Amino acid sequence: MRTSDDIERQLVLTSNENKGEPQSQLESNEEDLLPVVDDVPIPVWLIAFVGAAERFGWYGATSPLQNYIQHSPSSSVPGVFGLREATATNIVNAMMAAGYLATIPAAAVADTWLGRYRTILISAVIQLCGSMLLFATSFPRAVEAGATGGGLAAAIVLIALGSGACDHPWLHSSQYPETIPKVKVLKDGRKVITDRELTIQYIYNVYYWMVNIGGLSALITTLLEKYVGYWVAYLIPLCMMGLLVVPLLAWRHTFVRRAPSDSILPQAGRAMVYGICEGFQMDGAKPGTQQEKHQRQVPWTDTFIDELKSGLLACRVFLLFPLHWLCLNQTFNNLISQAGQMVNSGVPNDTIKSLNPISSVFLTPVISRGLYPFLTRRRIRFGPMARITVGFLFLTLAMIYTAVLQKMIYSAGPCYDHPLACAASDHGHIPNQISMFLQTPIYVLGAIAEIFCFTTGTEYAYNRAPKSMKSVVQSVWMATAGVGACLAMAFTPITKDPHLVIMYSSLAGVMAVTTVLFGVLFGKHDRKKTVLL
Repeated sequence: MRTSDDIERQLVLTSNENKGEPQSQLESNEEDLLPVVDDVPIPVWLIAFVGAAERFGWYGATSPLQNYIQHSPSSSVPGVFGLREATATNIVNAMMAAGYLATIPAAAVADTWLGRYRTILISAVIQLCGSMLLFATSFPRAVEAGATGGGLAAAIVLIALGSGACDHPWLHSSQYPETIPKVKVLKDGRKVITDRELTIQYIYNVYYWMVNIGGLSALITTLLEKYVGYWVAYLIPLCMMGLLVVPLLAWRHTFVRRAPSDSILPQAGRAMVYGICEGFQMDGAKPGTQQEKHQRQVPWTDTFIDELKSGLLACRVFLLFPLHWLCLNQTFNNLISQAGQMVNSGVPNDTIKSLNPISSVFLTPVISRGLYPFLTRRRIRFGPMARITVGFLFLTLAMIYTAVLQKMIYSAGPCYDHPLACAASDHGHIPNQISMFLQTPIYVLGAIAEIFCFTTGTEYAYNRAPKSMKSVVQSVWMATAGVGACLAMAFTPITKDPHLVIMYSSLAGVMAVTTVLFGVLFGKHDRKKTVLL
């Protein structure tokens, strides 16, 4: 197993044109040079576009779903099914859980059978079919004919399964294969050295930024949903999903592609069992120890065990992330319903959630190109565990504010703690008299939390995982969002008035405890440089 400090460094001098070709050996001490981000290859940008297009299709299709399922055609908020908030929230959470949990079998298929590229391509086609079905069954005639229920169920399954592999940064991270640092001369004559960890961090920030550009589709589809109709709203993500396939096919020979291989999961599982039998010490599963203590020959090497330990450490870090997703996922359902209880000034209640991707689009460059380089120039290490802890703190603040805002809604008339449900609401047409735009800080704080948590978690999963386990470890990371969605369904009994203050306060408390626990348990891992495998 190689670390960033162990890698044999054939440092090369590059011109300020930055092609990265060797010209001379480094003469000065590399540790005295400022680490910088390397040039980003074109395939990285292509895969970032694919990720943005997929998220455009996902958010464009799922953002109207809460209203689509919760409200009836005669409601003040347009809908179709009229199944109320709790049922709609459960369905949306189930869709999210299925989509994120599907990443694990998708990773196994990618690594052992189809390869990452073909898995993503096929998944994109599956998601395209789901979008097509959702669009076709949302026409008024389809609703009148009773085809909407079955169409929605099938569409949810297809979109969730398709997104399980398509919304996955396997292929994205592998498009930067450079492992050897290079020395560059800047225009002002200063020498700097490229740093793989910083470059991977930058690549994932770019990916996250592009994904949030795609997330702005919710702004379009929620407006179309209210002022034109659901069928037009669902046409937009359908078109984008069709466009997504183009770069995957047109530049298929440009991508760095890794052939599928035999799965290491059986060996990894067996090694973990041996490690557990040795007192939960993975070193006890190494060939020498097994031969000495049990006269047992094993098919793996010491390096395999070291890499497995690295992957397991990453997965251990992810154990608290379902609670992060539990809080963050409120923006997809309960916060939309909360906005429906407030004065919207003509803006659809599910449009305001677009403040999250809008905030991310503006704040991601500030953090990735402003804060991080500022700290690097001063040689202040802001490691992944510190970044995640800060993200958790911002999410805690978002949940505290949400609970306070819900209390303010219950304190406002005409219906107080039963919004839209009293006689004074004119059959649900008059909300409590408090502005929907007071939700803005929730989405801004949530966006900051995502920038620190999501990009760092994805980057950490890639860096810590051995080459043979990258897809699996990254899938475990993505699956934590699915577990978070499952946890959200457990909150359904209190996801109704007048219990929402209790629910949001509980989430704030859980997130506060999670923040402290994470910092205490994992903060020590920032003391050494991230292992790059």
